[in-house]
Amino acid sequence: MEQVLASKVALGLFFMSGYWFTAGKRRRKLLRQQFLQNGFPVLRDDEDEDTIPAMVKQGFLGTRGSGALKQTTPHWDGFFQCLQNPCDPVNNPHGHIALCVAENKLVQEALAKRLMQPGTAYTAFSDSIAYCYNGFLGLPATREAVAYFLTRRFLEPTKTRGTSQMHISPDCIALGSGCASLLNHLFFSLAEKGDAVLIPAPYHSAFEYDMQAVAGCVPIPVQMQNPTHGPSPEELLMAAYVAEKQGLNVKILLLNNPNDPLGVIYSPTVMRNTIEWARRRDMHVIVDEIYALSVHQKDNSGFESVIKLLDNDLGKNVHMIWGLSKDFGASGVSHPMQLILADILTDDVFCDAFFEDARAQLNWSYTTCAQKLDEMVIPFIAAEAGLCVYVDFSSLLPSQTFEGEEQFASLVQEYARVVMSPGQGMRDQKPGMFRICHAWVASEVLAIAMERLSYLITKIRRYEWEDLDANSLNDVLSCGSRNIRRTASIDLASLTGMYNT
Repeated sequence: MEQVLASKVALGLFFMSGYWFTAGKRRRKLLRQQFLQNGFPVLRDDEDEDTIPAMVKQGFLGTRGSGALKQTTPHWDGFFQCLQNPCDPVNNPHGHIALCVAENKLVQEALAKRLMQPGTAYTAFSDSIAYCYNGFLGLPATREAVAYFLTRRFLEPTKTRGTSQMHISPDCIALGSGCASLLNHLFFSLAEKGDAVLIPAPYHSAFEYDMQAVAGCVPIPVQMQNPTHGPSPEELLMAAYVAEKQGLNVKILLLNNPNDPLGVIYSPTVMRNTIEWARRRDMHVIVDEIYALSVHQKDNSGFESVIKLLDNDLGKNVHMIWGLSKDFGASGVSHPMQLILADILTDDVFCDAFFEDARAQLNWSYTTCAQKLDEMVIPFIAAEAGLCVYVDFSSLLPSQTFEGEEQFASLVQEYARVVMSPGQGMRDQKPGMFRICHAWVASEVLAIAMERLSYLITKIRRYEWEDLDANSLNDVLSCGSRNIRRTASIDLASLTGMYNT
C-alpha cells in the first residue's frame, strides 16, 4: 500500500510585471480624477506620506490604511521612473533601467508559447467549476497537480509519474494569491500581534511588510558572522535574546532558501540544525523556497528542499512556501488560471524543457553581470541560485555610512538611470551593499546597464565626490553597450510545434 506522508506545503502565486504596474498607475490616475470629481480628498502626485497623518487625523484614512500606504522600499520612486521611461536599445537607449525587481522575464517567451496552445483556453473555460465557488484552498484538480509537481521536482526528482514510493498529499496543499498573501495568512494565524519573527539578515525587504501589515508581528534580524553560510544556533540565540530583552515573544523563524538577496543555498546541515533549534523552543518555522527551481546548476545540484530534508514529514510546526513568480516568471489565481496551471504542472515534457532553457538563460544573464563586475573590480557574492547578484559597492561611497549609501544610489539613479536595491532596506549592517536583479530586463538592456555602471564607477574613482556633477557625468548615458548575442538552449519554435501535433 502506497505510503502517503503529509507535508505542510503552500503554493504562492504572484505575478508582478512592468505592464501591470504601468496599467495600475493609469488606473490610479483615473480613480484620482473620479474621486476629485466626487469631492473625495486624495493625494496629489507631488504629495508624499508626510501628508498621510493629516488625512488620518481628518478621518479620511484609518491608521491601518495609512500604514499600508507608507513606502516600503527606498528605491520605489526610482522603479516607477523606470516604468514611465524604460530603456530600449533602439528607440530609447537613454531610458531608465530597473535592476531592482526579482522577477524572471527571460522565460516569458517560452511560457507564453505554451499558454497560447489552442487547447489551453478550452482547458481554462470549458469546465463550469471555473465559474463557481469552490473550496478556499484551491480547485481539487489543481491541488492534485501541484502535489504531483512538488513531488516530482522537490521530493523525488529522479522519479517519473506513477513510480514514486512517496508523494505529497493534495490535502496538504493550499493555493493563495501570492507568496506575500500566504505569508500574511501564516503570520496572522500562527502568531499574536506583537510577537517576534526571526529572519537571517540581509533579507528580502518586503518580508517586513508581509508580517507587519496584517499580523502586526515584529521583525528581528539575525545578524551573522558569515551570512553566506547561514545562521548558527548561537546567532539565533543572540537574536532571540535581543527580542526577549524588548519584551517580545519569539514565535516564528523565517528562512529563505535559496536566499534572496545573497543567491546562496543553505546546506542541509545548516537547515536541519536551524529547524531543530526552533523546534526545541516550540517555534514555528516558515521556509520560503520560491527560488527552488532557479538554481544555476543542472538538476538543482546543491539544493535540497525542506520537504526532502524532513522526509516529507514537516509536522505541525514547519511550513513550506513556493510560488510561480520566480521559477516560471508568471502567475495567476483565478479558477481558469488554476485549470491552466494544473495542465502545465503535469506536463513533464514541457516542464523539463522549460526549466532547461530557463537555467541556460539565467546562467547567461548572471554571467554577463558577474563578468562585468569582475572587470570593474567590484566584489560580489558568487550566486548559486536565484535571479540576483549581491554586490559590494562600499569602496565607492563618499562615507562609510547609510547616508553615503543613499548618496551613491541617488548618483547611480540620476546619471546612469539604473535602479538597484540597497542593502539598508534588507537590514544589512554594512553600508554599500546592493542587490542587482539581472533577469528582469532583456539581454541588450542588461548590457547597457552594466556599461553605464562601469563608466560611472570609472568617473567616481577618477574624481572627488564633490566634483561629481552634471558637467563631469553628462556622458554616462552615451556610453555604448556591448554587442552581446545569445543563443537559446532549445528551439522554442519547434518545441511549441511538438505540442500542437
